[in-house]
Amino acid sequence: MSMFTDNPALKLYALTSSVVGVHMLLLALWTGTVRVRFKKWVNPEDAKLNKGEQSDQDHPEVQRVKRAHQNALENAVPFFAIGLLYALSGAGKTGAQAYFFTFLGARILHSIFYLWGRQPFRTLMFAVGVLCMFGMAFQVIRAAM
Repeated sequence: MSMFTDNPALKLYALTSSVVGVHMLLLALWTGTVRVRFKKWVNPEDAKLNKGEQSDQDHPEVQRVKRAHQNALENAVPFFAIGLLYALSGAGKTGAQAYFFTFLGARILHSIFYLWGRQPFRTLMFAVGVLCMFGMAFQVIRAAM
């Protein structure tokens, strides 16, 4: 694992990417938890197994968690690519800490605000995360030219 000691930005990327991945797994688990709480399933076999109601669509609270999860996924994929390229482009430790930890905090807070239905905080956290990715992308493009 000497690549981490040789590149502190890559070490930070590995750490934050792992937390982003766990964050998405937790949202997936929360979806199931909310389904169990409302005992309403779209798939008939799930309703039967869990002795719940089969429905043509998810409960509104399940839909909210699924939308938060979808949004997390939509932002994680570009982060995984752009963040890796940024870490490999010669990024310094301080810059990597600023971009990666700000992105991570913004994404976790975005999910919390999404689940709680809090605006404008949800949109602000989305914007902070996107600005981090734009900043990293700019640095990668600059390094590649």
